[in-house]
Amino acid sequence: MNIGVAVLDDDQRFRQRLVERLQYFPELVVAFEAGSAREFLSRLRQATQPVHVALLDIELPESSGIDVATELAAHYADIGVLMFTVFEADETVLAAIQAGASGYLLKDASAAAIVQAIREVHEGGVPLSRSVARRLLAVVAQRSPQALARPVPSRSDQEDLSPREVELLERIVSGETEAAISVHLGISPHTVRTHVKNIYRKLRVRSRAAVVQLAYERRLIQRWHSVD
Repeated sequence: MNIGVAVLDDDQRFRQRLVERLQYFPELVVAFEAGSAREFLSRLRQATQPVHVALLDIELPESSGIDVATELAAHYADIGVLMFTVFEADETVLAAIQAGASGYLLKDASAAAIVQAIREVHEGGVPLSRSVARRLLAVVAQRSPQALARPVPSRSDQEDLSPREVELLERIVSGETEAAISVHLGISPHTVRTHVKNIYRKLRVRSRAAVVQLAYERRLIQRWHSVD
């Protein structure tokens, strides 16, 4: 199955080089490229080629890739988002994940790493470069005591997850892709995606990465098991 990719980066030279690298892989089809958030969203609305994964630069002249990720999460939830940046500030990583990004890579990543990340996002994974993953875990570890000290949303504030959704949540947190979850639970990929969307809605998050962050900060799996 082909993976439709859209690229947003204001650096024309980098953008063209990235597109050229992606075109070496037959399974990847570049639906379009854009140099601004406005152009990207306009071309997305007019696109005839399906877009499965969006590659977004964080720093843009008029807007940011995070703003575009927020728009995609709200109106194009089926599109996976992979963020690119030349730096890895902690707050930027967290903001990207909270906006709905599925993965976060540095711009100096190899072509093989980028393509693998695109595949992972398309399959429901959360690709992070090692350095970004270390920083994210460090931030979560630092914030966890404060997060855990805050009241956990009550059942009146937050809809219950069904037993099946809790089971999926456990597998998501453990790093399984949607394809792997489908095989392990003996359900169709479409059913997995439906459950995942329901989990996102009930937990009020926009991406798998945000689910993982929330689960660690609030110990959600332990909480739901404790009330069974």
